[in-house]
Amino acid sequence: MRACIIYATRRGSTRRVAEVIAEELEKMNVEMKLMDVNKNPRVEDCDILILGAPVYYEKPLPEIRRFVELHNGLRGKRVALFLLCIAEKFGNAGRRYTEGRYIRLMVESIAGEIVAQKVFEGWVFKESPKTIEEAKDWARRLFRAAVERKGLGLEHSD
Repeated sequence: MRACIIYATRRGSTRRVAEVIAEELEKMNVEMKLMDVNKNPRVEDCDILILGAPVYYEKPLPEIRRFVELHNGLRGKRVALFLLCIAEKFGNAGRRYTEGRYIRLMVESIAGEIVAQKVFEGWVFKESPKTIEEAKDWARRLFRAAVERKGLGLEHSD
């Protein structure tokens, strides 16, 4: 299986989570490509695409949505999404808002099969060990789900 992680980042937190996911998948002998969306990544040979973005100014970074649109909505691809946002800190209200606003903005342009969606609690100044551990766990579960051709659905930070 070949997994491609494509991320957008401003301050490095999404890149860091993408690296952690890539490291975990490599431990399971998954062939990996880790790519910044701004470097015009090629995805034709990817079995599963993992897209990651932070939320800034009330929406996921537009580079990710543009990438999806430029690649025909990722039609025919299996897609997993992850977001980093601070709204997770606000409990159920934050989760509902995240689903209705941020996740919706990511999902609406995807024509491929969405197999997993994860919202991680973002950080501003200091890396969150909790988010890093959740990223490792999500990567392992995503791998098992991909092998079994199942989905994980939408998950929030613990």
